[in-house]
Amino acid sequence: MRDSRKWSSKVRCIAVADVEGEGKDALVGGVGKKVLVVDHRGTPVWNIRLESNVVACDARDIDGDDAAEVAVGLQNNRLILYNDDTDAIFTRTMRNPIADVWLEDITKDSELEIVVADKTGLVIVLTAAGYQLKELQLGSHLTVFAVLSFESRTLFITGDQTSTLRIWDLDGNEVDRLDIGDTPRAMATGVPDDISDVAFLVLSTKDRKLSFWEVQESGKVTRTDKVILQQISSTKTVLYRRAIKCGNCGAPTSPEASTCPSCGAQLEMIEEYVIEEYIQESIDSITSKHNRIKLKDLDRILRRTLPRPAAYNLRRSLQAMIQSDVIEGHIDGNMFVRTESTKKKKIPAPSRKSIQKVPETLRNLLRGTNSLDVRQLEQETGVDRRILRRTLIILLGEGSVEGSLSGDEFILEEKQDIDDFQRKLLEELANWSS
Repeated sequence: MRDSRKWSSKVRCIAVADVEGEGKDALVGGVGKKVLVVDHRGTPVWNIRLESNVVACDARDIDGDDAAEVAVGLQNNRLILYNDDTDAIFTRTMRNPIADVWLEDITKDSELEIVVADKTGLVIVLTAAGYQLKELQLGSHLTVFAVLSFESRTLFITGDQTSTLRIWDLDGNEVDRLDIGDTPRAMATGVPDDISDVAFLVLSTKDRKLSFWEVQESGKVTRTDKVILQQISSTKTVLYRRAIKCGNCGAPTSPEASTCPSCGAQLEMIEEYVIEEYIQESIDSITSKHNRIKLKDLDRILRRTLPRPAAYNLRRSLQAMIQSDVIEGHIDGNMFVRTESTKKKKIPAPSRKSIQKVPETLRNLLRGTNSLDVRQLEQETGVDRRILRRTLIILLGEGSVEGSLSGDEFILEEKQDIDDFQRKLLEELANWSS
């Protein structure tokens, strides 16, 4: 035993992960109505008080910034996914009481999903942005749950008040049963490095015993597995490409719906490259000002520039940008180092005369509304659209202004003072001036 710590309330869940992104594991615990994170030295890092008892938790790096996100299930059916800085990436109320929460790569695309098992036996797979991909009914009652992943296969394990565990495939078919001798209380799974056909199951039972099981199975994906994975992957693609704002009436909507709940219009599909292009543009803009930055800090700034809960892998996006010469730099451990000029030479720098036109043009465009068209601002001032967009992204990322950028429409939050917005925009634009 390396260390021990007495917590004041009943511990309902435990996870271990590098929450700070510094190469050291921390202990994540659901204790009463609190989410606690204690680092490897025993020092408290998080102490989040919530409105209901924590019943389930898990922690893994979802977005590729080397710092683990934390998923939490509450007694009042609420699910929360926290970024590594305690900001909620999304929150969602589930239909039934939550039994357990797991972070796993169900679709085998290097992007983790959130798997939520409820006490009625319903298992729901969500994207990292909180959108539903699939649901399965695994029996009628569930008290413990685990995901057992081989290199290319995924199985679900469920337990109830009996001494038998049931094992299911991704299509909800029961494939095996395991007699464990007493009622299960908790489960954990793992896979040894570089071995695809062996997985481990650690189990605690009502008689206060811990058992350690080695599960062997072929790592080959069956035809049925492949079909199910393709279906889930296809659903994810549709969700990430479907609009979250109706193009007809402008009402906010969920991409899980195919039509707008307000006016009934068909929701438009956004081209995938546009979404990836926006993420790359944001990374380019942020690193032009912060040319040496930790991945977890880049992730936190990036999230403030995105208009919705976003699912992405930061490390993978950076590597793709470097390989395609979109950006010059390298990843050094948990740090990104940009090596090119801090200003994009391919974009014509705005003249002082063009920048001087911005205040009056802004007032005209924002008269009676809280949004402005970036292209129109370009046309009336002569300041290049790309510089305007990058400037807005930098201001959003720094938290200097409150708003969102959707396409070429910049929307100010109601609490954002227009005069303050104008002043900060001019100050940032001055850095580009020729």
